[in-house]
Amino acid sequence: MKLAVDYLLVGTGAAPLLAAQRLSNRGDTVAILNPDADFFLENSELPLDLLRVDATSDLSERFSENLPDRIYRDLIPEFPGAIETWKEEDDRVQSPNYKVENAPWIRSRYRLWVAPERSNKVEHLENLYLRALDLGWKPKWLEGVSLAKRFPGFSAKNLESRNLENWVGFLGPRFGDIDVVRYRTGLLEFVRERLGRENILTSAHVLSADSKGVRFQLSSGPPRTIQVGRAILYFWTPRMERLLRANLEKYEPRALIEFNASVKKSLWEEWDVLSRNPVDPSVVAHLESVRIWSHGEGAPPPGGWSRVRILRREESDSLVGEQSIQDLSRMIFQFMGWERFTVRKISPRHTYRWKSTSPIHFDSGGMRSMIIQACDGPLHWIANQVRKTIDGV
Repeated sequence: MKLAVDYLLVGTGAAPLLAAQRLSNRGDTVAILNPDADFFLENSELPLDLLRVDATSDLSERFSENLPDRIYRDLIPEFPGAIETWKEEDDRVQSPNYKVENAPWIRSRYRLWVAPERSNKVEHLENLYLRALDLGWKPKWLEGVSLAKRFPGFSAKNLESRNLENWVGFLGPRFGDIDVVRYRTGLLEFVRERLGRENILTSAHVLSADSKGVRFQLSSGPPRTIQVGRAILYFWTPRMERLLRANLEKYEPRALIEFNASVKKSLWEEWDVLSRNPVDPSVVAHLESVRIWSHGEGAPPPGGWSRVRILRREESDSLVGEQSIQDLSRMIFQFMGWERFTVRKISPRHTYRWKSTSPIHFDSGGMRSMIIQACDGPLHWIANQVRKTIDGV
């Protein structure tokens, strides 16, 4: 029997699941095709905003959309359960008996911006501090050892030999980050049960589309067809780029030219590092092209986790080169004061900087089709983008 749905969703990660939840809530029938064998193999969602801002950024809006309450409001509508919250003072005034321990947690952490005093980054950092001050965000300027002590993983060993007096920065407001794995897994389990396993297919590749439906191929077996009544929705993430570029080149070349002019792709190294001691869980630090924070699921244990997540932006096309090792060694050995560290894993991450997030519409062989952009990056951004787009479909 041929499968028939109102909407066919093609993509990886959380975005098509969020869209499926939104569409099914209003009564539409949905199927999802994911080209990966594992639903979250691409891992294109981030737990937090990396906050790359410049002089033209709307700092007030950017900061506001990363507040824990705002993140909660963006993520709760499509999630089929509780989302818990944590900040340092909660450990002292609230009982964990009232928390759903296995739920996704939103942590509230300070942001710390740091730069060497004699670097060309200091002017940008000072301007950012003054703008935050003018907007009433109450940043706190710090220097030397008082600054270093707020850095995640700071050690007081050999302070005299580390030239910490040559560093400056400021402690900004508390923003939120989310348990990405728990959120995605809970969402997938619910959507799979709601739609039925036959409507969520992995290792699936679209072969062709026309007014009669969409022909696709799984990893085994003959090609199959889904009859689509209203539209195909594609979700743009790095994994989907090759397929979507091919579609635009074939059906809507002008949109591809506009896309190329409006988006910039960045390469990041993601380091998963083990610390000998628990790391302060209350701060996410920015050091030039690096972001670093104590990493784990749920509410942090006393003192913090011993795992550290480091994201470093790479300007070249190669990963873990000489400059990468130098940057991390300077930060970990000189600034943080560690004597050694253990790397559990290094992974590449591609992210987009989107200037336009409007959907791209095209006709594929008589079938109404739409590309939903900005489906990678901070998870709460993705949820908000998908919701706005689906509500307009």
